[in-house]
Amino acid sequence: MLPGRSVGALARLLGRAGPHSRGLATGGEGALQEACLENRGVIRLAGAGLVHFLQGLVTNDVSGLEAPGAPPQYAAILNAQGRYLHDLFLHRTQDADPVVLVDTDAAGKQDLLRLLKRYRLRQKLEIDDASAEYKVSARFAGTPAALAAQAPPGWAPDPRLWQLGLRAVLPAEASSSAGSSGGSGGEPSSGGGSSEQVSSSSSSSGVSSSGWQEHRRWRMLFGVAEGDSEIPSGEVIPLEFNIDGLHGISFTKGCYVGQELMARTHFKGVVRKRLMPCIAVPAGAGSALMHQLEAAGAAAPAAALAAADADDGGSTAAAAVLAGTAVYAEQPGGGRKQVGVVRVAEGSLGLVVLRLAAVEAARATAQPLTLGEGPAVVELCPWRPDWWPDSWGREEAAASAADSN
Repeated sequence: MLPGRSVGALARLLGRAGPHSRGLATGGEGALQEACLENRGVIRLAGAGLVHFLQGLVTNDVSGLEAPGAPPQYAAILNAQGRYLHDLFLHRTQDADPVVLVDTDAAGKQDLLRLLKRYRLRQKLEIDDASAEYKVSARFAGTPAALAAQAPPGWAPDPRLWQLGLRAVLPAEASSSAGSSGGSGGEPSSGGGSSEQVSSSSSSSGVSSSGWQEHRRWRMLFGVAEGDSEIPSGEVIPLEFNIDGLHGISFTKGCYVGQELMARTHFKGVVRKRLMPCIAVPAGAGSALMHQLEAAGAAAPAAALAAADADDGGSTAAAAVLAGTAVYAEQPGGGRKQVGVVRVAEGSLGLVVLRLAAVEAARATAQPLTLGEGPAVVELCPWRPDWWPDSWGREEAAASAADSN
Protein backbone atom coordinates (compact mmCIF):
# COMPACT_ATOMS: atom_id res chain seq x y z
CA MET A 1 0.00 0.00 0.00
CA LEU A 2 1.28 3.48 -0.79
CA PRO A 3 2.07 5.21 2.52
CA GLY A 4 0.60 8.63 3.21
CA ARG A 5 -1.60 8.65 0.12
CA SER A 6 -5.25 7.65 0.35
CA VAL A 7 -7.35 6.59 -2.60
CA GLY A 8 -9.38 9.77 -2.16
CA ALA A 9 -6.26 11.94 -2.32
CA LEU A 10 -5.12 10.11 -5.44
CA ALA A 11 -8.51 10.69 -7.03
CA ARG A 12 -8.30 14.42 -6.22
CA LEU A 13 -4.79 14.58 -7.67
CA LEU A 14 -5.89 12.98 -10.91
CA GLY A 15 -9.03 15.06 -11.11
CA ARG A 16 -7.28 18.39 -10.65
CA ALA A 17 -4.32 18.10 -12.99
CA GLY A 18 -4.92 17.37 -16.63
CA PRO A 19 -3.09 14.56 -18.43
CA HIS A 20 -0.98 16.96 -20.48
CA SER A 21 0.02 19.24 -17.60
CA ARG A 22 3.80 19.69 -17.59
CA GLY A 23 4.10 22.80 -15.44
CA LEU A 24 4.76 22.91 -11.71
CA ALA A 25 3.45 25.55 -9.30
CA THR A 26 3.24 26.01 -5.53
CA GLY A 27 0.50 24.57 -3.36
CA GLY A 28 -1.10 21.13 -3.15
CA GLU A 29 -2.27 18.81 -0.41
CA GLY A 30 -1.00 15.62 1.19
CA ALA A 31 2.53 14.51 1.94
CA LEU A 32 4.80 13.80 -1.00
CA GLN A 33 6.79 10.57 -1.00
CA GLU A 34 10.55 10.47 -1.46
CA ALA A 35 12.27 7.22 -2.30
CA CYS A 36 15.89 6.30 -2.83
CA LEU A 37 15.63 4.03 -5.87
CA GLU A 38 17.92 1.25 -4.72
CA ASN A 39 17.13 -0.72 -7.88
CA ARG A 40 18.96 1.89 -9.98
CA GLY A 41 22.65 2.35 -10.71
CA VAL A 42 24.69 5.32 -11.96
CA ILE A 43 27.27 5.41 -14.75
CA ARG A 44 29.41 8.54 -15.27
CA LEU A 45 30.30 9.67 -18.79
CA ALA A 46 32.77 12.49 -19.43
CA GLY A 47 34.64 13.90 -22.40
CA ALA A 48 34.53 16.61 -25.03
CA GLY A 49 32.77 14.42 -27.62
CA LEU A 50 30.25 12.99 -25.19
CA VAL A 51 27.03 14.42 -26.65
CA HIS A 52 28.06 13.49 -30.20
CA PHE A 53 28.75 9.94 -28.96
CA LEU A 54 25.32 9.67 -27.32
CA GLN A 55 23.54 11.23 -30.29
CA GLY A 56 24.60 8.34 -32.51
CA LEU A 57 23.65 5.71 -29.96
CA VAL A 58 20.39 6.57 -28.15
CA THR A 59 16.84 6.95 -29.45
CA ASN A 60 16.27 10.53 -28.31
CA ASP A 61 17.69 13.83 -29.54
CA VAL A 62 20.15 14.68 -26.78
CA SER A 63 21.80 17.71 -28.40
CA GLY A 64 20.40 19.83 -25.56
CA LEU A 65 22.78 18.12 -23.14
CA GLU A 66 25.60 20.31 -24.43
CA ALA A 67 24.40 22.99 -21.98
CA PRO A 68 25.56 22.61 -18.36
CA GLY A 69 22.63 21.85 -16.05
CA ALA A 70 20.27 20.96 -18.91
CA PRO A 71 17.06 19.12 -17.93
CA PRO A 72 17.42 15.33 -17.80
CA GLN A 73 16.36 13.32 -20.83
CA TYR A 74 14.89 9.85 -21.17
CA ALA A 75 16.09 7.55 -23.96
CA ALA A 76 16.73 3.94 -24.92
CA ILE A 77 19.53 2.02 -26.59
CA LEU A 78 18.59 -0.54 -29.25
CA ASN A 79 20.39 -3.34 -31.04
CA ALA A 80 20.89 -3.30 -34.80
CA GLN A 81 17.53 -5.04 -35.29
CA GLY A 82 15.69 -2.26 -33.43
CA ARG A 83 15.08 -4.30 -30.29
CA TYR A 84 15.25 -2.67 -26.86
CA LEU A 85 18.48 -3.22 -24.91
CA HIS A 86 18.43 -0.60 -22.12
CA ASP A 87 16.55 2.53 -21.10
CA LEU A 88 18.30 5.35 -19.31
CA PHE A 89 17.94 8.84 -17.88
CA LEU A 90 20.69 11.24 -18.89
CA HIS A 91 21.44 13.87 -16.21
CA ARG A 92 23.77 16.70 -17.33
CA THR A 93 25.82 18.18 -14.48
CA GLN A 94 26.77 21.84 -14.13
CA ASP A 95 30.39 21.10 -15.06
CA ALA A 96 31.70 23.26 -17.89
CA ASP A 97 33.29 20.20 -19.46
CA PRO A 98 30.58 17.70 -20.51
CA VAL A 99 29.68 15.24 -17.76
CA VAL A 100 26.53 13.10 -17.87
CA LEU A 101 25.32 10.84 -15.06
CA VAL A 102 23.39 7.90 -16.48
CA ASP A 103 20.55 6.66 -14.27
CA THR A 104 19.95 3.04 -15.26
CA ASP A 105 18.61 -0.29 -14.00
CA ALA A 106 21.10 -1.81 -11.55
CA ALA A 107 20.36 -5.28 -12.93
CA GLY A 108 21.56 -4.31 -16.41
CA LYS A 109 24.28 -1.86 -15.40
CA GLN A 110 27.26 -4.09 -16.17
CA ASP A 111 25.87 -5.00 -19.59
CA LEU A 112 25.33 -1.30 -20.32
CA LEU A 113 28.87 -0.46 -19.21
CA ARG A 114 30.29 -3.06 -21.58
CA LEU A 115 28.11 -1.78 -24.43
CA LEU A 116 29.13 1.85 -23.92
CA LYS A 117 32.82 0.94 -23.81
CA ARG A 118 32.45 -1.16 -26.95
CA TYR A 119 30.88 1.72 -28.90
CA ARG A 120 33.41 4.23 -27.55
CA LEU A 121 36.07 2.92 -29.96
CA ARG A 122 38.94 5.47 -30.04
CA GLN A 123 36.95 8.41 -28.69
CA LYS A 124 38.46 10.07 -25.62
CA LEU A 125 35.62 9.43 -23.22
CA GLU A 126 35.68 8.39 -19.58
CA ILE A 127 33.09 5.72 -18.75
CA ASP A 128 32.93 4.39 -15.21
CA ASP A 129 30.55 2.97 -12.61
CA ALA A 130 29.64 5.76 -10.16
CA SER A 131 27.00 3.85 -8.19
CA ALA A 132 29.04 4.06 -4.98
CA GLU A 133 29.19 7.86 -5.26
CA TYR A 134 25.65 8.67 -6.40
CA LYS A 135 22.15 7.38 -5.79
CA VAL A 136 18.93 7.97 -7.72
CA SER A 137 16.00 9.49 -5.84
CA ALA A 138 12.40 10.30 -6.77
CA ARG A 139 9.62 12.44 -5.30
CA PHE A 140 6.12 11.42 -6.30
CA ALA A 141 2.44 11.14 -5.34
CA GLY A 142 1.68 14.85 -5.46
CA THR A 143 0.05 17.49 -7.62
CA PRO A 144 2.27 19.55 -9.93
CA ALA A 145 1.89 22.39 -7.44
CA ALA A 146 3.01 20.32 -4.46
CA LEU A 147 5.95 18.89 -6.39
CA ALA A 148 7.19 22.36 -7.33
CA ALA A 149 6.96 23.49 -3.74
CA GLN A 150 9.22 20.60 -2.70
CA ALA A 151 11.77 20.74 -5.52
CA PRO A 152 15.25 21.72 -4.24
CA PRO A 153 17.76 22.97 -6.81
CA GLY A 154 18.78 20.15 -9.11
CA TRP A 155 15.58 18.14 -8.85
CA ALA A 156 13.72 18.08 -12.15
CA PRO A 157 10.38 16.80 -13.44
CA ASP A 158 10.55 13.20 -14.59
CA PRO A 159 10.97 13.65 -18.38
CA ARG A 160 8.38 10.94 -19.13
CA LEU A 161 5.18 12.13 -17.38
CA TRP A 162 4.30 14.83 -14.86
CA GLN A 163 2.43 12.18 -12.84
CA LEU A 164 5.75 10.46 -12.09
CA GLY A 165 6.95 13.45 -10.09
CA LEU A 166 10.56 14.57 -9.70
CA ARG A 167 13.84 12.76 -10.18
CA ALA A 168 17.47 13.47 -9.25
CA VAL A 169 20.89 11.90 -8.96
CA LEU A 170 22.17 12.74 -5.47
CA PRO A 171 25.54 12.24 -3.80
CA ALA A 172 25.30 9.01 -1.84
CA GLU A 173 25.60 10.81 1.52
CA ALA A 174 22.61 13.04 0.73
CA SER A 175 20.53 10.07 -0.40
CA SER A 176 21.30 8.18 2.81
CA SER A 177 20.27 11.20 4.87
CA ALA A 178 17.06 11.54 2.86
CA GLY A 179 16.15 7.94 3.56
CA SER A 180 16.50 8.45 7.30
CA SER A 181 15.13 11.98 7.68
CA GLY A 182 12.17 11.79 5.31
CA GLY A 183 13.46 14.19 2.67
CA SER A 184 16.64 15.79 1.44
CA GLY A 185 17.23 19.43 0.84
CA GLY A 186 20.78 18.67 -0.22
CA GLU A 187 22.11 19.79 -3.56
CA PRO A 188 21.82 17.04 -6.18
CA SER A 189 24.65 16.50 -8.60
CA SER A 190 22.35 16.49 -11.61
CA GLY A 191 21.40 19.93 -12.79
CA GLY A 192 22.20 21.48 -9.41
CA GLY A 193 25.98 21.40 -9.04
CA SER A 194 29.19 19.98 -10.38
CA SER A 195 29.86 16.27 -10.37
CA GLU A 196 32.30 16.76 -7.48
CA GLN A 197 30.05 18.79 -5.18
CA VAL A 198 28.59 17.13 -2.11
CA SER A 199 26.38 19.34 0.05
CA SER A 200 25.02 18.69 3.51
CA SER A 201 21.38 17.61 3.53
CA SER A 202 18.45 18.88 5.53
CA SER A 203 14.95 17.56 5.94
CA SER A 204 12.07 19.03 3.93
CA SER A 205 8.70 19.45 5.57
CA GLY A 206 5.81 17.84 3.75
CA VAL A 207 7.95 15.03 2.32
CA SER A 208 7.82 11.55 3.83
CA SER A 209 10.13 8.62 3.17
CA SER A 210 9.13 5.50 1.26
CA GLY A 211 10.87 2.66 -0.57
CA TRP A 212 11.58 2.04 -4.22
CA GLN A 213 8.81 -0.58 -4.27
CA GLU A 214 6.23 2.13 -3.54
CA HIS A 215 7.63 4.21 -6.39
CA ARG A 216 7.33 1.20 -8.69
CA ARG A 217 3.72 0.66 -7.65
CA TRP A 218 2.99 4.32 -8.36
CA ARG A 219 4.51 3.94 -11.84
CA MET A 220 2.42 0.84 -12.48
CA LEU A 221 -0.80 2.77 -11.87
CA PHE A 222 0.10 4.94 -14.87
CA GLY A 223 1.21 2.05 -17.07
CA VAL A 224 4.95 2.80 -17.06
CA ALA A 225 7.63 0.09 -17.03
CA GLU A 226 11.24 0.94 -16.25
CA GLY A 227 14.55 -0.79 -16.76
CA ASP A 228 15.79 -4.16 -17.94
CA SER A 229 14.08 -5.88 -15.00
CA GLU A 230 10.70 -4.93 -16.49
CA ILE A 231 11.42 -4.48 -20.22
CA PRO A 232 12.94 -7.64 -21.73
CA SER A 233 16.34 -6.76 -23.19
CA GLY A 234 16.91 -7.88 -26.78
CA GLU A 235 13.32 -9.11 -27.25
CA VAL A 236 10.85 -6.25 -27.76
CA ILE A 237 10.52 -3.06 -29.76
CA PRO A 238 10.35 0.05 -27.55
CA LEU A 239 7.04 1.20 -29.05
CA GLU A 240 5.33 -1.81 -27.43
CA PHE A 241 6.43 -0.41 -24.06
CA ASN A 242 5.22 3.10 -24.95
CA ILE A 243 8.67 4.68 -24.93
CA ASP A 244 7.54 6.83 -27.86
CA GLY A 245 4.72 8.26 -25.73
CA LEU A 246 7.08 8.77 -22.79
CA HIS A 247 9.24 11.29 -24.65
CA GLY A 248 12.05 8.78 -25.13
CA ILE A 249 12.25 8.63 -28.94
CA SER A 250 12.88 11.32 -31.54
CA PHE A 251 11.63 10.58 -35.04
CA THR A 252 13.34 13.65 -36.52
CA LYS A 253 16.96 13.29 -35.35
CA GLY A 254 19.77 11.76 -37.37
CA CYS A 255 20.85 8.13 -37.50
CA TYR A 256 21.35 5.94 -34.44
CA VAL A 257 21.66 2.20 -33.88
CA GLY A 258 18.34 0.47 -34.62
CA GLN A 259 16.70 3.56 -36.14
CA GLU A 260 15.47 1.85 -39.32
CA LEU A 261 12.88 -0.34 -37.60
CA MET A 262 11.73 2.57 -35.40
CA ALA A 263 11.19 4.82 -38.39
CA ARG A 264 9.45 2.13 -40.44
CA THR A 265 7.08 1.19 -37.61
CA HIS A 266 6.33 4.81 -36.72
CA PHE A 267 5.58 5.96 -40.25
CA LYS A 268 3.55 2.84 -40.95
CA GLY A 269 1.36 4.18 -38.16
CA VAL A 270 0.23 0.91 -36.54
CA VAL A 271 1.45 -0.61 -33.26
CA ARG A 272 -0.74 -3.62 -32.51
CA LYS A 273 0.55 -4.39 -29.00
CA ARG A 274 1.25 -2.02 -26.12
CA LEU A 275 1.90 -2.14 -22.40
CA MET A 276 -1.18 -1.43 -20.27
CA PRO A 277 -1.85 -1.27 -16.52
CA CYS A 278 -4.32 -3.82 -15.21
CA ILE A 279 -5.90 -5.31 -12.12
CA ALA A 280 -6.87 -8.95 -11.61
CA VAL A 281 -10.20 -9.87 -9.99
CA PRO A 282 -12.03 -13.14 -9.28
CA ALA A 283 -14.20 -14.61 -12.05
CA GLY A 284 -17.48 -12.75 -12.40
CA ALA A 285 -16.21 -9.43 -11.04
CA GLY A 286 -14.44 -8.23 -14.18
CA SER A 287 -17.32 -6.78 -16.22
CA ALA A 288 -18.43 -4.37 -13.51
CA LEU A 289 -14.87 -3.22 -12.81
CA MET A 290 -14.16 -2.73 -16.52
CA HIS A 291 -17.15 -0.36 -16.74
CA GLN A 292 -16.00 1.43 -13.59
CA LEU A 293 -12.46 1.92 -14.91
CA GLU A 294 -13.72 3.17 -18.27
CA ALA A 295 -16.12 5.63 -16.62
CA ALA A 296 -13.41 6.85 -14.24
CA GLY A 297 -11.30 8.30 -17.05
CA ALA A 298 -8.32 10.13 -15.55
CA ALA A 299 -9.20 8.72 -12.12
CA ALA A 300 -8.93 5.08 -13.28
CA PRO A 301 -5.70 4.56 -11.28
CA ALA A 302 -7.56 5.61 -8.11
CA ALA A 303 -10.37 3.15 -8.87
CA ALA A 304 -7.84 0.36 -9.45
CA LEU A 305 -5.95 1.28 -6.29
CA ALA A 306 -9.19 1.14 -4.31
CA ALA A 307 -9.81 -2.42 -5.51
CA ALA A 308 -6.20 -3.44 -4.86
CA ASP A 309 -6.21 -1.94 -1.36
CA ALA A 310 -9.52 -3.66 -0.62
CA ASP A 311 -7.71 -6.91 -1.40
CA ASP A 312 -4.96 -5.92 1.06
CA GLY A 313 -7.69 -5.79 3.68
CA GLY A 314 -8.66 -9.39 3.07
CA SER A 315 -11.64 -8.96 0.75
CA THR A 316 -12.16 -10.76 -2.56
CA ALA A 317 -12.17 -7.54 -4.59
CA ALA A 318 -8.89 -8.44 -6.29
CA ALA A 319 -6.76 -11.46 -7.12
CA ALA A 320 -3.06 -12.12 -7.58
CA VAL A 321 -1.13 -11.47 -10.79
CA LEU A 322 2.10 -13.32 -11.64
CA ALA A 323 4.72 -12.07 -14.10
CA GLY A 324 4.99 -14.26 -17.18
CA THR A 325 1.35 -15.39 -17.07
CA ALA A 326 -0.39 -15.57 -20.45
CA VAL A 327 -3.54 -13.50 -21.02
CA TYR A 328 -6.46 -14.89 -23.03
CA ALA A 329 -9.58 -13.53 -24.72
CA GLU A 330 -12.80 -15.49 -25.15
CA GLN A 331 -13.55 -16.13 -28.84
CA PRO A 332 -17.02 -15.66 -30.41
CA GLY A 333 -17.13 -19.26 -31.60
CA GLY A 334 -15.91 -20.65 -28.30
CA GLY A 335 -12.44 -21.30 -26.95
CA ARG A 336 -9.76 -18.82 -25.97
CA LYS A 337 -6.91 -17.08 -27.78
CA GLN A 338 -3.73 -15.72 -26.21
CA VAL A 339 -3.63 -11.94 -26.60
CA GLY A 340 -0.88 -10.90 -24.21
CA VAL A 341 1.49 -11.62 -21.35
CA VAL A 342 2.02 -10.15 -17.88
CA ARG A 343 5.40 -8.40 -17.71
CA VAL A 344 5.34 -6.82 -14.23
CA ALA A 345 3.24 -7.86 -11.24
CA GLU A 346 2.71 -6.75 -7.67
CA GLY A 347 -0.23 -8.20 -5.79
CA SER A 348 -3.32 -7.69 -7.92
CA LEU A 349 -1.75 -4.94 -10.05
CA GLY A 350 0.18 -5.65 -13.22
CA LEU A 351 1.67 -4.28 -16.41
CA VAL A 352 0.65 -6.37 -19.40
CA VAL A 353 1.60 -6.25 -23.08
CA LEU A 354 -1.73 -6.73 -24.87
CA ARG A 355 -3.08 -6.77 -28.39
CA LEU A 356 -5.04 -3.54 -28.47
CA ALA A 357 -7.72 -4.92 -30.78
CA ALA A 358 -8.48 -7.58 -28.16
CA VAL A 359 -8.79 -4.92 -25.47
CA GLU A 360 -11.20 -2.90 -27.60
CA ALA A 361 -13.26 -6.03 -28.29
CA ALA A 362 -13.36 -6.94 -24.60
CA ARG A 363 -14.52 -3.44 -23.72
CA ALA A 364 -17.21 -3.45 -26.42
CA THR A 365 -18.62 -6.81 -25.30
CA ALA A 366 -18.01 -6.29 -21.56
CA GLN A 367 -16.16 -9.62 -21.64
CA PRO A 368 -13.05 -9.45 -19.42
CA LEU A 369 -9.76 -11.04 -20.39
CA THR A 370 -8.61 -14.05 -18.39
CA LEU A 371 -5.32 -15.19 -16.88
CA GLY A 372 -3.61 -18.55 -17.25
CA GLU A 373 -4.23 -21.67 -19.29
CA GLY A 374 -6.56 -23.47 -16.87
CA PRO A 375 -10.23 -22.81 -16.17
CA ALA A 376 -10.92 -19.07 -16.06
CA VAL A 377 -10.86 -18.30 -12.35
CA VAL A 378 -9.12 -14.92 -12.59
CA GLU A 379 -10.23 -12.06 -14.83
CA LEU A 380 -8.00 -9.23 -15.97
CA CYS A 381 -9.20 -5.64 -16.29
CA PRO A 382 -6.82 -3.36 -18.22
CA TRP A 383 -7.40 0.36 -18.66
CA ARG A 384 -6.13 3.01 -21.06
CA PRO A 385 -3.90 5.48 -19.21
CA ASP A 386 -5.27 8.99 -19.56
CA TRP A 387 -2.00 10.22 -21.04
CA TRP A 388 -2.32 7.91 -24.07
CA PRO A 389 -3.10 9.53 -27.43
CA ASP A 390 -6.63 8.71 -28.57
CA SER A 391 -5.25 7.16 -31.75
CA TRP A 392 -3.35 4.34 -30.03
CA GLY A 393 -5.00 1.01 -30.74
CA ARG A 394 -7.42 2.58 -33.21
CA GLU A 395 -5.07 3.25 -36.12
CA GLU A 396 -6.33 0.43 -38.33
CA ALA A 397 -9.98 1.36 -37.82
CA ALA A 398 -9.17 4.98 -38.67
CA ALA A 399 -7.30 3.93 -41.83
CA SER A 400 -10.21 1.72 -42.93
CA ALA A 401 -12.67 4.55 -42.38
CA ALA A 402 -10.49 6.91 -44.40
CA ASP A 403 -10.23 4.40 -47.25
CA SER A 404 -14.01 3.91 -47.34
CA ASN A 405 -14.47 7.64 -47.77
